[in-house]
Formats: sequence, C-alpha cells, structure tokens
Amino acid sequence: MKSFKELIATAKKSGKKRCVVIMAQDATVLESVKLAQELDIAYPVLIGDQTSIKECGNAVGLNLDNVEIHNAPEENEALEKGIALVREKGDFLMKGMVSTSAFLKGILNRDWGLRSSKILSHIAVLEIPGYDKLIFMSDGGMNPKLDFDVRLNIISNAIKTLRMLGIEEPKIGLVAASETIHPDMPETIDAAEIVKFYKNGEIKNCIIEGPFGFDVSISKEAAEHKKIQSKIAGEVDFLLMPSISAANIWAKGLIFFANTKAAGMVAGAAKPVIMLSRADKPETKLNSIALGVVLSTNKEPGV
Repeated sequence: MKSFKELIATAKKSGKKRCVVIMAQDATVLESVKLAQELDIAYPVLIGDQTSIKECGNAVGLNLDNVEIHNAPEENEALEKGIALVREKGDFLMKGMVSTSAFLKGILNRDWGLRSSKILSHIAVLEIPGYDKLIFMSDGGMNPKLDFDVRLNIISNAIKTLRMLGIEEPKIGLVAASETIHPDMPETIDAAEIVKFYKNGEIKNCIIEGPFGFDVSISKEAAEHKKIQSKIAGEVDFLLMPSISAANIWAKGLIFFANTKAAGMVAGAAKPVIMLSRADKPETKLNSIALGVVLSTNKEPGV
C-alpha cells in the first residue's frame, strides 16, 4: 500500500462501517468525522456530552441529522457505553477527547473491555516523503517495557494487521543503534533471538531481519555500504523500534518536521481500535478512520 490516498480508496470500496467515537465533543475529532461522512466511508456513533457534541458539530458544519449520539458526560461512563456499543453493533472504536491512559484502561477492562488473549500494541502508520510506500512502526504508545516475549507479541500483532491490509509477507526490520549485538543493549540480543525463531520456522508469513541500524532498515545503499547482506533493506514494511521513547519521538519528529502523514491504531484487540493524540490534525484522524474501515472489513488471516 503506497499512500493514504490508496488506503482511503480501499475504504471506499469496503462499504460504510460503524465508527464509535469516545468523548466526541471536540471540533477536530468531528471535523474528521465530517470528512469521513463526505467520503461516505463511515457511520459515526458519537459518545460524550450531547450538548457539546452538537455545538462542536454545528461549528464544523457536520450534518447531525442521521448521526447516532449517546449522552455520557463523564469519561468513565462514555468509555463503558462506547465499548459496549462497539462490541454489540459497532465495527471499530475511535479515541476522542479522552486521555490515553483512561482509554487504554477501558479497553483492557476485564469485565467489559476489548482485551484479547495476547498483549495489545500500538502501530503508527506513516507516509514519509521519499519512501515509496506506507511504513508501519511499533510501539510508540502502549508498551513501556519491552522484553523478548513482548517483542514477539508485537510482531505477531503487526503481521496480522499488515496481512489484513493486503501485505501478504511483511518485511520486518528490528531496529537498534547498530547491527552489533551488545550486552548493554537488550534490543540487539532480543533481535538476534527473534531472527533465530524466524529462521527455525516459529514465526511465519513474513521476512524478519536485524538487529539493524535505522539507516540499514530504510536504505539499500546504506546496507551495501556497510557490507550487510539483506533481503529487506530499503523495502521494510514494519519497524520494531527499540523502545517506546524511540518510537514516539521518531514518529512525532517526522510528523512535525518532515511533512509526514500519519495514522494510529491499537493492534490485538477484539475489534479494531483507532488511537491518536488529541493534538493530531483532522487529516490524521481521517487517515485513521479509513484504516479502521479497512481493518474491520477484512478477516484476520492465520499467522
């Protein structure tokens, strides 16, 4: 998949899906909902303070005539009601003006959340000027402490997600500061073990290499200059970053300084979950809605 334009075109072909928005009383959120309405890709189901939702909707020119609105002024009430709705009849969930910690706490609630048997992980989707396709990256928003098992589960979530988007054999780069395995850099040790798992056939439907410096992951020329033999250098679909800080800072730096377009989601939940920063622009939120539409259309393949 080359761009968000292509993703949105795929969403249009998928048919309209029911998008449940938690704490929707925000002009930027509702502007993205309006854009999705105009593209005819989503039925919005808005949860939050009904009066504020209508005021914000009117302010951005959103047609609320046939929009389902559920009044739930308090954050916890909105979370529980919204998650119940998405489980019952919604296709995917979207984060509105609710804090990330509260949103994730709701999704992970053992009684009424969307948790699955494995861990959840955040995937950022980036359209970077100069790179010839969308690039996916984890984990910049959920898992603060990565160990071998967590990295394996993040990779599993990524493979399933990318295959649902039509990328049958994702190319996965395990990113570190260098290609050298170092005892003080656990991401390099884990990367070497993950590659062993892959070569032994314990991870399927992908190509995994690493540890890689970031330059090698995204540049065939860098790999050749460093005399590194690679099947995926310069062609990676998914980057597993060494830490939540590295992933978060890299993605936000690209968005703010390099005209990068973005979307964001939580992988591994019972239904697709769109999770963005409250500061993200309407275009970013629209890209994420399109991502939710496509993911809620396609069945999860076996991995």
